Amino acid sequence: MIAVSLFREVGCSVRRFFKIRDDQFPRDVQNLWPIWIGEYAKIKAWSDKRWFERRMTLGQKYVFPVIGAYKPAQVASEDVVQCMEIAMKNTVHTHLKVLVALSQFFRWCTTKGLMNPNRRLPTDIDLIEPYLGMRLRTPVSHHPAIDWREVPRFIASLSEERTVSSRALLFLILTASRLQSVVEAQWKEFDFSYSEWNVPASHMKGKQGNNRPHEVPLSTQAVQLLQAIRPVQVHGESLVFTKTGNSLSGTALRKLIRKLDEDSLRNGGNGFRDVAHDNRVAVTHGFRAAFATWAQETGEDVSVIELCLAHVDSTDKHNGAYRRGRMMQRRRLLLQRWANYCFSEVR
Repeated sequence: MIAVSLFREVGCSVRRFFKIRDDQFPRDVQNLWPIWIGEYAKIKAWSDKRWFERRMTLGQKYVFPVIGAYKPAQVASEDVVQCMEIAMKNTVHTHLKVLVALSQFFRWCTTKGLMNPNRRLPTDIDLIEPYLGMRLRTPVSHHPAIDWREVPRFIASLSEERTVSSRALLFLILTASRLQSVVEAQWKEFDFSYSEWNVPASHMKGKQGNNRPHEVPLSTQAVQLLQAIRPVQVHGESLVFTKTGNSLSGTALRKLIRKLDEDSLRNGGNGFRDVAHDNRVAVTHGFRAAFATWAQETGEDVSVIELCLAHVDSTDKHNGAYRRGRMMQRRRLLLQRWANYCFSEVR
């Protein structure tokens, strides 16, 4: 294989190799594959140090034996299914990795003029499923969340608990944050002079270097919660919500929610469940949905809500190059109103 042998040459860098001109591209899948991997790496900051090796192995084991000698335009959906079936014989989930890789590869081939842009890709799921004899798509399943009107009742029950888990869960709800950010929060991230929490990118949702830091304006109630548990001598890198020195697990918070649900049912209440999703007990992430729904129902600006949730603006095609406003003051007012609402039934 021409491309693979070039990669094995001593001192041959990936970047230099991929300066190959379009008119010099090989035309078969087997030799195009490593070139695609290298070009894809330019726009995808993979954290996996073995990214090239893993994706080459994927091609060598499951793709090349079937379509290695084909030109991309010659590949049909039946061929893609054959690649997936080879993977299914030995592993459980690798066939899906093969499908994703082939889909990315064919889209890249289309941009290089190697496939007709007006024709559907052979990896399109609705073309694949009839040949594969199984469904690849699963119904969308949202995180169970309680009705936003039930949040004050939940907070009233939660406020009676006096554990690290209960404080972490309360803080998560007040800041509409993700679980990871809360359980990994360190004291050095908080600026009490401005009542702000500066969450580093490493504690935010996202992979492969695409996550971003996030600033959270803190409500009065959130600041009071932190001040109540703040140690006399604060070590900057020490965790905020911890009892043993280690970070809390998501299981601990889920168990707490289930406990409050059981207590409510035992006392004749309705529990804390999502009636729209098989009456499942709420989970930590569901409180973000409760916050967003409450904010929408009370007429808040959607863009401010999305910033509170640290969602990426899907309409911003320039990746934040121009829309740099963080709306901190408006977010501060919104989160303070949310905190007031959450505590409206606490005695």
